[in-house]
Amino acid sequence: MDSVVHPLDLLIIMAYLGVVTWVGLKVSRGVHNEKDFFLAGRSLAWYVIGLSIIGTNISAEGYVGASGGAYKVGVAQANFEWIGAIPAMILASLIFIPVYWRAGVYSIPEYMGMRYNGSVRVLLALITSTFAVFAIAVGLWAMALTLQTYLDWPIWVGILVTGTVVGLYSIAGGLRAVAYTDMMQVIVMFAGSLVIVALGIAQTDGFTGFAVKLTEHNPDHLHAFLPADHADFPWPGVLMGLAIVLSPAYWCGSQTILQRTLGARTQWDASAAMMAAAFGKTLVPLLIVFPGLLALVMQADIAYPDMALPWVIKNVLPPGLSGLMFIALIAALQSTVDSALNSTSLMITRDIRGVLMKKADRSKDLVVGRMLTGMILVVAMLFAPSIGDFGGMYVFVQTLLSLFQGPTLALLVMGAFTRHVTPVAGLVTLVTGVALSGVLTLQELNMLYVAFLSFVYAIVCLIVVSFFTPKLPDDVLNRLVWRHESR
Repeated sequence: MDSVVHPLDLLIIMAYLGVVTWVGLKVSRGVHNEKDFFLAGRSLAWYVIGLSIIGTNISAEGYVGASGGAYKVGVAQANFEWIGAIPAMILASLIFIPVYWRAGVYSIPEYMGMRYNGSVRVLLALITSTFAVFAIAVGLWAMALTLQTYLDWPIWVGILVTGTVVGLYSIAGGLRAVAYTDMMQVIVMFAGSLVIVALGIAQTDGFTGFAVKLTEHNPDHLHAFLPADHADFPWPGVLMGLAIVLSPAYWCGSQTILQRTLGARTQWDASAAMMAAAFGKTLVPLLIVFPGLLALVMQADIAYPDMALPWVIKNVLPPGLSGLMFIALIAALQSTVDSALNSTSLMITRDIRGVLMKKADRSKDLVVGRMLTGMILVVAMLFAPSIGDFGGMYVFVQTLLSLFQGPTLALLVMGAFTRHVTPVAGLVTLVTGVALSGVLTLQELNMLYVAFLSFVYAIVCLIVVSFFTPKLPDDVLNRLVWRHESR
């Protein structure tokens, strides 16, 4: 197939980069303080937030990585959406978002600090921020792979160019720029993905021809659940670790995802946005799994499974549509990076610096936030070339999440639904729970089992330690516990 990029595609790509930069800089004119930068001045409408949530989630590991996962293991990859994401998103919309809004917080660590203590807040922010740097590096790596596959750019050039573009509007415009650019990107991405499905089926002799070729050469790729001893996605682990722990922890406790809901103009907008995003996610498995299977059927010549989607874009779509889908892919990947940058700078500025340096000048939070955004981006750019050594990016990211999502979810659930758990219990559980996850991971236990076992341990630890330590006063708990809101 022709390896030369069509001039029309290059024109579309250049126009996109210009438009995104222009939108980000234009939006930045409305950023006057830290509330504008971190929470968009609490002015975002539900449809902007809903599309932005999808854009942030369907990103590096959620789009390129998931297509690569489908190329490697098949339709079982879709379990992360149907079994994992959608039920957890409904839970977040109905329960956790109202809790966070009533508490009036900027971040999830801030809520945890109010529900437990400042040590829990700082530690959780530190853990989450460290993970976010890796997530940003993964996003940059995915964009560089895409540029290498499509434009034959060296990896380091792709990282440098995309990091610079994302950095410009993220540092200037904050959450507002992130949300509005995400909204545009998702619309293009959905349209382009549907075209891939239609043209891919046509080029493989229709749906019947596609199914026959897939069945003949890769029958195991049609199994929705994989064997219990599968290295990556054993079916018991999917049910226990993914459905019960990893997905609820991500959708109900991820600062990167929930920050835009905290920037909504009303609580109704925040909850409605998450519910709308859950509806949109019902289509996502088709859009992310199919390209990986299509690359498999068409016998793509790729070095990494994560190159499946970029290969399909370049070799299946005609000029014009190829460029349009390429920018949608880059846009989706950018949304991972820009969202993580903004949320991480918030946590470091308010949840770490704000707690440890109580006398710090809070009027400087906007300047500090922008400086941290740039510094975090540089560190992630330096680390990004190493991501290829860790295997598939989806498994890599989920493995990192399994190290702390179990204890984090336990603290969220017990903190929001009970008055029993205490500040000391929260700190002890977080420290020992993360340590346990690390030990289990070093024993090469599957990440899904690590998440489930650490969650069960954390629940037990919270209950036991709380019997011997003092709880918060009732007047404080009234603002933080969901059960009080339902009265």
